[in-house]
Amino acid sequence: MTILDIASFDEFITNCTSQCGHTVYRGVTDTRIHLLIPSIGRINRFRNDSLYSLPQQERELLRAFKLRAVGVLSNEPKNDWEWLALAQHHGLPTRLLDWTFSPLIAAYFATIPRLNAQGDLIEPDAEFAGVYALHDCSYITTEDYVDPFACELPGLFFPPHVSPRISGQGGLFSIQPDPTDELQISFETCEYRYITLFRFSKNIVNDIQKKLYLLGIRQSLLFPDLDDFATEIRMRDTLSDCYVADHCFNENNENSNV
Repeated sequence: MTILDIASFDEFITNCTSQCGHTVYRGVTDTRIHLLIPSIGRINRFRNDSLYSLPQQERELLRAFKLRAVGVLSNEPKNDWEWLALAQHHGLPTRLLDWTFSPLIAAYFATIPRLNAQGDLIEPDAEFAGVYALHDCSYITTEDYVDPFACELPGLFFPPHVSPRISGQGGLFSIQPDPTDELQISFETCEYRYITLFRFSKNIVNDIQKKLYLLGIRQSLLFPDLDDFATEIRMRDTLSDCYVADHCFNENNENSNV
């Protein structure tokens, strides 16, 4: 895996627009902690399991998710690939990693803005945020593998539209046979399969946050619900210097034509 330190948002865009169309992206807020290890492989009590018993643990987690989720879904997933994609997107530990076709969406997740109780931006703690760029010319055909836990090679797959959020974020997923290892160990096996990490120092995170907001990459675009509409509106004054001009209202508090 190649690591490139990025000095500005413009440099990031230049690098991304020179990538092949087969490239997908994943944003992380801390490159030291957020390695390319799926969430199920980061849990200590599962990391000590053998590769034989780990899928059993995963299946049990997925079974429990299915039992709770089926009552609130309008469209029930048709197979375990679809169930895994849905569960991963909603935070269940799985052997999947989330990716997107949009480097801007990945950059948003890498630099996602947070406000404190006083309405000020919380400065990032991590020394580096980053965006992983993965290049692969082939994709997994899920029809060829009935059981995703038996998939023997790492790769990308396209989920069906089991969630509007997944499609709205240009989402897809990677899967790997050993979820306790970093993806690049088994993935980078030939010249057309490679991963690049674009790192941002915390000194430029705020500039990236503001530019993404002004470009329309915002909370409500990625999570279109009432809670996130409210979050975006709270963020507006901080990231875009919006204000209410006095001349917008006449003395009777009615909108003027100005």
